[in-house]
Amino acid sequence: MKMSELKVSLLNRRLFCGIVLIFAAVLAVAHPYRAFLTESGGSVEGPAWMAVFTYGVSSERTLLFLPLFVPLGAAGDVQEELKSRYAVFLVSRAGKKNYLAGKILGAALSGGLTVMAAFAAALAVIVPWCVGIPDLSGQELQGILPLLPAVLCGFLCGFLNGAFWALAGSAAAVLTRNHYLGYAVPFILYYVLTVFQERYYDKYYILSPRQWAYPSYFGAGVCVGMLIFLIAAAALLLMKLTERRLTG
Repeated sequence: MKMSELKVSLLNRRLFCGIVLIFAAVLAVAHPYRAFLTESGGSVEGPAWMAVFTYGVSSERTLLFLPLFVPLGAAGDVQEELKSRYAVFLVSRAGKKNYLAGKILGAALSGGLTVMAAFAAALAVIVPWCVGIPDLSGQELQGILPLLPAVLCGFLCGFLNGAFWALAGSAAAVLTRNHYLGYAVPFILYYVLTVFQERYYDKYYILSPRQWAYPSYFGAGVCVGMLIFLIAAAALLLMKLTERRLTG
């Protein structure tokens, strides 16, 4: 049952659209920075491809798009099945625990893989895109190995961030009984939390969704830990809401 649920969540056109949109957003944000490095004669922050990629995936504009595009893949699936009563049929065949586990895992993987796939596609374009830009930092002689932690950090945080927003969207759709709100609520929540943090508790950076998505003030460990906590909370909320709808 879990495998079939994962296929439904991961093999659909909406997820592919999310990948394409995030990929386009990263390149659109990265393009001006690449132009800046070209005009300034090179990169003093390390290899140009690394600087451009990091800028593209950590920019405020890119991070704003993630909660908007990530839920496209599977955020509305649970609500649609509950509304059509198809969920009752699936539960009768596989059991409630298997159904809930499959839906939670499917939503989380859908969001996480959407971001990872988009980042990987963007990196594949950015590397040859920046070949002609000199590295003025002197790090190019050290090879690619010292850069792997930063690249992996971007992918890991991106995966966890995508998983959280997909679960949050699924929970919002079930709570409101409207699958369209499952696509909209994550973006609204991201925007509201960001504005509130900047205006009312600007010293508490850990409460900013931007810090969850890509660490700048804190280390990667804090970012990963915060996202794991949020994923667990969103998964628990989705499970309780769905279970209540199934039994009610």
